[in-house]
Amino acid sequence: MKAMVVVACAGAVLAAAGCSGRSEAKLDPSSTPAPSSTPAPSSAPVTQGRGLVLRTSTSGGFAGFGGPGSLPDFSLYGDGRAIAGSGPLTEYRLTPQALRRLVAAAGDAGLATPRTVASPHMADAMYKVITFVVGGRPRTTRVVQPVTDAKAAAFLARLDPAAWPRDDLASAPHPYRPAKVAALAVPGSAAGARSWPFTAPLGSGTPVGTRICTLLTGADARAAVRLSSPTRRWSDWEDHGRPYRVQFRPLLPDEAGCSALA
Repeated sequence: MKAMVVVACAGAVLAAAGCSGRSEAKLDPSSTPAPSSTPAPSSAPVTQGRGLVLRTSTSGGFAGFGGPGSLPDFSLYGDGRAIAGSGPLTEYRLTPQALRRLVAAAGDAGLATPRTVASPHMADAMYKVITFVVGGRPRTTRVVQPVTDAKAAAFLARLDPAAWPRDDLASAPHPYRPAKVAALAVPGSAAGARSWPFTAPLGSGTPVGTRICTLLTGADARAAVRLSSPTRRWSDWEDHGRPYRVQFRPLLPDEAGCSALA
């Protein structure tokens, strides 16, 4: 099984963008990675840009986590918004000071230097992956689970919004309301299928893995959120005489459309 943690520290968030380390080195899970040759951006100012700063996701394993169209576990943006959850998504907002500390912690964890901490004994391991974007360039670290890299483990422990102190939050958490929703469709069965209620047709959009993505916006996106079930991943629909199985996938603020999911 594999798992990924994606940590993005965009140039809009870090004004000091002198980090190095573009090559990726594979490490034994018991080894301690060498520190980055570039100073961690602990004192770098955080701006009010809205770009992606930090992302974590799970990938790999027999279940095939992390494929095209999958949701990240956690996303953090330069304006302090954090979106997390495995079913219904929740939006949090960090204060500028708390955001600055979290970004600095990513730098202090050495995430400006890409690396892979793998397991030679697990062909189907799960991984956490960390991608740090400096000056617009992503730096990715992949760490096998259970996480044995001490710095990565300590950093990941900070990414549980439920454990954040109330003083770190600029406002109360609330359900995430996406501006766009992707309808990911595969051929289905006509039994129990409902008539597709949206103008955008199923089955003729953008390929995302083995599924076809139809983009819903505006009132259609809001209706799709209401139609989504937190306990049922797929729903059955019929459009132009053809049955489909559809998964409604909310787009995150940095995802412009279906191509971002591929």
